[in-house]
Amino acid sequence: MDVRTILTQIATNGSIYDEVINNLITPHFELKPELISELSISFLENEIKINEVIKQGYFFYYFIRATKNQIHSNTSSFHKNVRIRENVYIDNIDLEDLTDIELKEEKEEKYRIIDRNFVKIQKTHFQNHLWVQYFHEGKTHRKIASDMNISHCLSWHEIKKIEKELIKKIKEDLLSGV
Repeated sequence: MDVRTILTQIATNGSIYDEVINNLITPHFELKPELISELSISFLENEIKINEVIKQGYFFYYFIRATKNQIHSNTSSFHKNVRIRENVYIDNIDLEDLTDIELKEEKEEKYRIIDRNFVKIQKTHFQNHLWVQYFHEGKTHRKIASDMNISHCLSWHEIKKIEKELIKKIKEDLLSGV
């Protein structure tokens, strides 16, 4: 048995893999095709490693862990692809001084704060390009990587670096009253 055979089983209704997915994704069954797609991409990108895991007899455990990671991790490709753009960064930044503003105005203000602080952080032209595509155009790190012909890991790591610096700068500004 190899990874491609198992991918067929994963996509087959009623298989043991299908039951695991159904149990883990309940009640959001509408997201199941996206989850299967992300798992397939991940397994095929690491086909040699996955085939070795299959040979060693640990694939079922590996599959459960990979599925749980895709669903519960806030950095997984599945999580990024199913999130609404407003939730990507906005909800991770706690700006208590905006609680009296209406929801729409609050989000618009948060976007302005994020953009204003983005200008202040040190970044390369490459990081700037990634940020515009990710934050303003709403592309996933995989789509950006595909468009730029780079590794999706590279795009993900660079976007994460920007996010950390940006959140740090916003918190500094909030603490200093800027």
